Amino acid sequence: MYGTLLLSLGAVALASPQAPPPPERLTSTKSGVLPIAPTPFPGVDTIEGAITYDGDPIPGFVGPGGSAVAQSNLPQATYTATLPQSSNFDENTGSLITGNIIGATSPDGTGVTFTVNFTGFPAEAAYGPFVYHIHGMPVPADGNCTATMGHLDPTNRGELHACDVSAPQTCQAGDLAGKHGNITSQSFTASYTDPYLSTIPGSDYFFGDKSIVVHATNTTRLTCANFMMMGASGSNSTNGTSGSPGSPGSPGTPTSPSSPSQPSQFTGGASKMMAASGLVGGAVALFAALL
Repeated sequence: MYGTLLLSLGAVALASPQAPPPPERLTSTKSGVLPIAPTPFPGVDTIEGAITYDGDPIPGFVGPGGSAVAQSNLPQATYTATLPQSSNFDENTGSLITGNIIGATSPDGTGVTFTVNFTGFPAEAAYGPFVYHIHGMPVPADGNCTATMGHLDPTNRGELHACDVSAPQTCQAGDLAGKHGNITSQSFTASYTDPYLSTIPGSDYFFGDKSIVVHATNTTRLTCANFMMMGASGSNSTNGTSGSPGSPGSPGTPTSPSSPSQPSQFTGGASKMMAASGLVGGAVALFAALL
């Protein structure tokens, strides 16, 4: 009996873990990822929908929709995305990335001021630099970060060429790391105003019904959370589960986001990825308890 049980548990332990997904070759155009393909075009590698290497910036490059438009006369509103505190979507790094990002209408009503507070990143030399973006869809209740699709990209710029920091209006609206800097340490804090995002629901630049996704350097999605509009009581919610408030003093109680339309396409998908060692250890412990 126990031998059969051990074999069964071993099969579960070996079958359940998922290694990071292998690259997929993208050879045709994809809205929000590769809207325009150069000629000739040998294709590019993608992981979970994102181009694994976006090359160097090309000064003056814009997408089919032109440059982003600065958002002004915005209503005062605050949205917070709090990363899950119990586990990450991809647990293969052995680290738990936590924290939040708060986006609030800037004092002059032009653009959104973001305050970022993340910690728990794994070794930068092995997995970084890390990047983070606003994605076009919310995280579903099962926490699957790949369901957030591609970056918020109302101008359909795509990812083939890196964001030109000197011309942020030509970048994808949701490419926060590209416009404001990557994450290169275990803990990361930043504050900046991005004029190309909006707090007006229904705007192409509205981020409040979307999500934040944190990636490893090869674009693997490590963790993610939904933006939620904050009210008055100081609590927050993440990707389908309850979470604690953001940083001290952050306002509010979330209200449910609406459903965004026309998200960027993406080229791959994966379910939750867990390190094999933990599952094998759990199976062995369970078997030992039955002896």
